[in-house]
Amino acid sequence: MDKKLLYCNDVINKRKLQDLMYQTFHNYGVVKSSLIADRVKNLTFHYATRSGISLNAEDLRVPYTKKQLIGLTSSEVDVTEQKYGTGTITSVERFQKVIDIWNNASNTLKDEVLTYFRESDPLNPLYIMAFSGARGNISQVRQLVGMRGLMADPEGQIIDLPIKSNFREGLKVTEYVISSYGARKGLVDTALRTADSGYLTRRLVDVAQDIIVRDEDCLTSEGLSYDDLFKRYKTDISLKDRLTGRLLAQPIISNDGQTILAKENTPITASLVKILETANLESIKVRSPLTCNANRSVCRKCYGWHLSYSRLVDLGEAVGIVAAQSIGEPGTQLTMRTFHTGGVFSGDLTRQIRAPFSGVVHYDLSSKTTLVRTMHGEKGFRLSEQVDLYLENFAGIKTRLNIPEGNILLVNNQQQVYASQILAEIKKDANLILEEDSKHVYTQVSGETFFQNVEIDNVLDKQGSLNAVSKKAGLIWVLHGERYSLPKSSSLKVDIGQKVSNKTILAQHSLVNTSPGIVKFESTQTGPLIKILNFALVIKNTRLRKDDHTLSNLDIVTNGVEKSFKFLVKEKEFLTNGQTIAVLKDEIYKTQTGGIICYDIDKNRYGKKRTSTKKVFSGRLYWIPEETHILNSTVLNSLLVQPNTVIKPETELWPGTFSKLGGLVQLDSVTQELVLKPGELFIINDDITRSKFEKSSFVKPGEFITDSILAEKLSYVETFEINGFAYLLVRPVDIFQVPREKGFLLEHQSFSSNNSESINLKTVKRIFFKNWEQVKSNVGVNLLQTFLVLQTKAKNSNLQPQIETVPVVGSSGQYNLKVSLYEVFKPNETSAKYSKQNIIPTTNYLVRENQFVYSNTTIAKLQVSSTVSGTLIGINDTPPNAKDILVLKENDIKKIQWSSINEILQVKVGDLVRIGCFLTNLRKSLYSGQVYRITEEHILIRLGRPYLISEGTILRVETGNIVQRSDILATLVYEKLKTVDIVQGLPKVEEILEARKIKNPCLLAPCDGQAYLKNSVIDILASDGNTVSVAVDSKAKVKFNNGDFVKVSNQLTDGQISPHEMLETLFRYYQNRLTIEEACKLSFKYLQLFLVNEVQRTYLAQGVQIADKHIEVIVKQMTSKVRIEESGDTTLLPGEILSLYQAEKITKAARLADEAPPFYVPMLLGLTKASLNSDSFISAASFQETTRVLTEAAIEGKKDWLNGLKENVIIGRLIPAGTGFNCYEHLRKVRKNKLEEDMSTKTNLRVVKDNLLSSRLNETL
Repeated sequence: MDKKLLYCNDVINKRKLQDLMYQTFHNYGVVKSSLIADRVKNLTFHYATRSGISLNAEDLRVPYTKKQLIGLTSSEVDVTEQKYGTGTITSVERFQKVIDIWNNASNTLKDEVLTYFRESDPLNPLYIMAFSGARGNISQVRQLVGMRGLMADPEGQIIDLPIKSNFREGLKVTEYVISSYGARKGLVDTALRTADSGYLTRRLVDVAQDIIVRDEDCLTSEGLSYDDLFKRYKTDISLKDRLTGRLLAQPIISNDGQTILAKENTPITASLVKILETANLESIKVRSPLTCNANRSVCRKCYGWHLSYSRLVDLGEAVGIVAAQSIGEPGTQLTMRTFHTGGVFSGDLTRQIRAPFSGVVHYDLSSKTTLVRTMHGEKGFRLSEQVDLYLENFAGIKTRLNIPEGNILLVNNQQQVYASQILAEIKKDANLILEEDSKHVYTQVSGETFFQNVEIDNVLDKQGSLNAVSKKAGLIWVLHGERYSLPKSSSLKVDIGQKVSNKTILAQHSLVNTSPGIVKFESTQTGPLIKILNFALVIKNTRLRKDDHTLSNLDIVTNGVEKSFKFLVKEKEFLTNGQTIAVLKDEIYKTQTGGIICYDIDKNRYGKKRTSTKKVFSGRLYWIPEETHILNSTVLNSLLVQPNTVIKPETELWPGTFSKLGGLVQLDSVTQELVLKPGELFIINDDITRSKFEKSSFVKPGEFITDSILAEKLSYVETFEINGFAYLLVRPVDIFQVPREKGFLLEHQSFSSNNSESINLKTVKRIFFKNWEQVKSNVGVNLLQTFLVLQTKAKNSNLQPQIETVPVVGSSGQYNLKVSLYEVFKPNETSAKYSKQNIIPTTNYLVRENQFVYSNTTIAKLQVSSTVSGTLIGINDTPPNAKDILVLKENDIKKIQWSSINEILQVKVGDLVRIGCFLTNLRKSLYSGQVYRITEEHILIRLGRPYLISEGTILRVETGNIVQRSDILATLVYEKLKTVDIVQGLPKVEEILEARKIKNPCLLAPCDGQAYLKNSVIDILASDGNTVSVAVDSKAKVKFNNGDFVKVSNQLTDGQISPHEMLETLFRYYQNRLTIEEACKLSFKYLQLFLVNEVQRTYLAQGVQIADKHIEVIVKQMTSKVRIEESGDTTLLPGEILSLYQAEKITKAARLADEAPPFYVPMLLGLTKASLNSDSFISAASFQETTRVLTEAAIEGKKDWLNGLKENVIIGRLIPAGTGFNCYEHLRKVRKNKLEEDMSTKTNLRVVKDNLLSSRLNETL
């Protein structure tokens, strides 16, 4: 009989190819599947070769609708900017709105690209390669021919400047720079995150390596219901994906209750899923590894199918390792995704429902809605039920749009809408991560601040600073005006209300001296200087020489002795008191080589050392010379001297290098140092001498070194051991006398307006080495230098010393040193402050060159003139070092005509109005600002810029402050949504599986009941009539409406759910209603479902699907331990951790014996802690903290029964998995015994036959 063949006329892409191979494998097995796979490969390779596909620049077709789409998107962004400009939305809402607008535009353009390829050019090489699975993906195609889109900066914040170009068109310079952020992000993630993914896999394997299918059936009656799988925690996984491969925990009965559709323990196939969809799904209950009763393993029926071959898993299968690899492997692939997509942002947090055409909206609401403000600053209704929204145009065409429960409706009933208008926002079930962030609000205009509807509260922050915080949303206005910031000492020349014109003098700032003296003008590169010479000293016994107009040598003759110094400062350089101006040229304290320096021979070298250098010094210096050479590997191999030998000076050390000193040769091979220590070497014959010089020390002249050796001069003695013999090395010591010298006697001629001023030159000797410091060198060093220091004693601290020269009469090229004290004024520095405000002050000098002035004389006046025409309306003296004035410019006032006869006025002077507000009953305002004046014909409005601030904003200004453009007005504090990228995705999985503490978690409902919020307290009215109260932060956002029914552990506020708090809440609720064993099991069950869904949501957000059973195996390992709180009558200790299986057995035994059972609480352990709390101490020790684990195991006398894989591998035994599993070993024994029985039976039969034959023969005979 001929089988009916299925004919499929369709394009086979990557997905269809996967389905084909799955169906083949599922229906025909491995052998036929491999044959078909080979034939498909040959077929595709054949036609791929014949097609000769190549990629050309012309194949990159940009959709013709792109230009139009970019234009419409830019218009939408402009509308958002206008809303921000009128104070309708905050800067954070503007930012988020712009991000979403461009993201939606990028996605729309992507769809246009696909539509164009699919309908106009289906054989395009780019399209074929991207969608056949050969090379590339849709994200890369979008960047090639669509637009590159939005990029994230290094901190993960989205840059709101989109890259509108694609790679086919080429990027602009700005777009290229922004694009580089994403490229770098991809490279860094690839380098760093791959290691994280690999380590996660290792931890997963370690925690699950002992999960092996050991039992056929655990005989449990527990399972997961339809509510557990699909309702308790929402997920995007389909019914087919969640159920296929599991076994039924109870029979499925048809809706009429007459027919059994599937028996208990029936595997759920794809065909059975279709049958179940027609049945009562609420009655479905399936088996799961989470509810398996097998100890330290999973039974075959609870695990279900092995997904590789779609049949029941075999006994001995290491399903734990399979689960670990299934979860860990996609992490590595996800890491690479960021690199391949170039770091492009793809965070669609909401899905927008837009009107397909213009018309009128109709809908019917039967339940209450909540008025909310969206993240884009728009008002909407949060729906508490599913709503069908009908849109009808003027031609009578209707369409229905479905808005699910919990989403936001943005239009009113009977409202007229235009085509593409956003009607509703559907929040995607993405794994969002919230974190608190802040954003400064900068003013874009200068002017005067004014608060509207802002209530201020003073709050202490975490650092203890007092901040002004807004208690509710309001507006900060900046009313236009030109701000001038003047020095505090300046005097105003105009009054408030006075009109000013261009070049009107607003203020005057005087430069006044504090010291009398002679006026000097000097031109510098930074501008003119005004100097008042208060004191001058010409030192006659000095001679200065110049080299190329630079001061070089200074000679000072005092008491008939001439000393020469090297000059260190420039002519006309301003100095400070105590500054070094010259250094003495001498080599008195210069050594021949390196060595050891000592300040005091009576103090031990091994005592406390001098820790500071460059200090004033006098007394004696003791120098122990030694020559040190730093060698390299080449020199080491060519040394001509041997270690521990004595050489003479000028000995060749290696070719071309000779020693300066003679003495004992020492070589340190580690530091590669060759040291020559001069001195005399004596062998030590007695222990007394050895102990005397065990520590090196000085020996003074006349002292005995040994009984037979007398020191003639100061020496330094060290001990050595050479070739097993002890030796003394008596080293010479050089002594440098450092006399205490006074300053020079100065022969001077001075000018002074005040006798209290004095100038002095002082010599200071400074040493540059610490006491007992070893100077490693083979050349000489200066131990000490003499410096010439300038000392001034000025009554007025404003006076600055300056070096000048005076020619020596009758001597060409020689100069006397002159030191002058000046009071210096820099008019340009004051002018520079004004130039930043576009003000150029005029300076009027009131003195002339060489004029003598008394103290408190006005030297010059700086006059500040207005650069605009207007009216002075404000003066602010509150800044500490400035005085702010505000000039209202003429063009900051706008006139709007109105008729006092035909129109009714609706505003008054001083009112704040925004664009679109009614000024009269017939006329709207064209400007934002303050009503300045009202006449019979005009309404005058002073322009202003409103900035909307939200509740909790930190205010940086007060009302009435005068601000400049770019000043900070406030800091918005808000919750930022992190993008669901691999940078957050993989760490999120790690955070869940390591059970880390959540920062700022949400509040969870402690019981079932109706919730009400009142005065920062949530009251939950339980069904038994009791009320449970939970305190809540006033800033927290609740996730329910008053009167809503909440279940235990449901979220009450925004934020992430803490798994630890969830487990604690569930156990606290159930322990008063159930036995402790049931409370633990039920608490664990709901926590396990939550963790499984959290991991699934994170991977699904990245487009990766993992079978539930793999995650369930891992999660079960994390939720299998309890901690003893009270031991009861048992021998358990409080704080002891043991498995729930063991705790249940002990509790059951205690109750049977009428003893008090222990009280314990469930524990959630992360991967690392679960691995270290394994039953096998060998496995735990091989993972982490080896010493601690082995020590505890030894103290407690633990036994390892070698149940897992890892411990058997370490010991070297056959692993108990696969063919090494004990059931296979048992089968082998059974077969062997059977063979032995068969052989013995045959032998016995043969013996019986022989006996019968022999007996018959005997009878015959």
